[in-house]
Amino acid sequence: MFHVYEIRTSGPVIRYYGEPLVDSKTLLATLWNDFAGRGYELELKREHGEFILLALPVSDTNDNKHVNVILAIATTLAITLTGAVLFYGVNPITDPFLIYKGLPFAAAVMFVLGSHELAHYYVAKRRGMKASLPFFIPLPLISPVGTLGALIKLKGAIPDRKSLFDVGIAGPLVGLAAAVIVTIVGFLLPPVATGPSQAQTFALGTPLLFALIEKVVPITSTGTHPVAFAGWIGMLITSLNLLPVGQLDGGHIARAISGEKTAYISAAVPLVLMATGVYYSLNGLNGEMLLFWGFFTLLFATGGHPQPINDTKKLDSKRVVLGIIAFGLCVACFTPIPIQA
Repeated sequence: MFHVYEIRTSGPVIRYYGEPLVDSKTLLATLWNDFAGRGYELELKREHGEFILLALPVSDTNDNKHVNVILAIATTLAITLTGAVLFYGVNPITDPFLIYKGLPFAAAVMFVLGSHELAHYYVAKRRGMKASLPFFIPLPLISPVGTLGALIKLKGAIPDRKSLFDVGIAGPLVGLAAAVIVTIVGFLLPPVATGPSQAQTFALGTPLLFALIEKVVPITSTGTHPVAFAGWIGMLITSLNLLPVGQLDGGHIARAISGEKTAYISAAVPLVLMATGVYYSLNGLNGEMLLFWGFFTLLFATGGHPQPINDTKKLDSKRVVLGIIAFGLCVACFTPIPIQA
């Protein structure tokens, strides 16, 4: 595979000097998982006429974790503020000491978002891929949730389709499990005493999964408890992330299953969303959210998708079935009109 005639180390970096016996993609794809299991990623270089196989430690030590912590705290505070205003009618200027009422809502939302992103992070590390800790995005009051969600940064190469699939599907599955738990807890909580709030001015569209839980779990309150609403948000986020577009989670899954043919699906989905949004708007329904999703996913579609190092080995049948189930969950969590005034 790679005939080594000299090995040098420089700190944690290992340099193998030698001659590759196969092409570079085959070499990296074959050796990647063995080195990833030991905490290394590979890079093949040529310097001064010599081939060098670099084994680089997978580490996020160059990331400034203080930024992740600050954003997580800021997002928690933003969601708490939004929850207090949205559900309890708290005026943060005249009653700043009542903002704490939004804490259960914030804890539920952060649990769902954090579970989703940390699942991506954990699996990426297991697959020898460089990944950052989650970056939470605070947006108090402007967003009906108090946040634009969270993301992690994947850096470096994607070893193969299996790794791409596993990283892509981990977040939605774990995040959705967290959303289901939060929804059930919200339904079981006693009613909350609310003042005049913005939550009374709009109605929520009900995803199939949310409606199913609503039928199974004995509801103790007449309205949607803030914690149950956090579960609803988790399902909405899951459905959006599982759309088979670009570098969304659904795009990763579809790319791992279908290869480059996924580009046609990725281009069609935003157009379908925008066309449906226009149709709803012309018929007096709230199609603005679908239009926004269509434009949002179009940006992801135009960015394309990075190619795994080994793009020839197809997924096993179990992962293909799991991918199909994931897209079924996308449908179960989807509602075409999430909010209707």
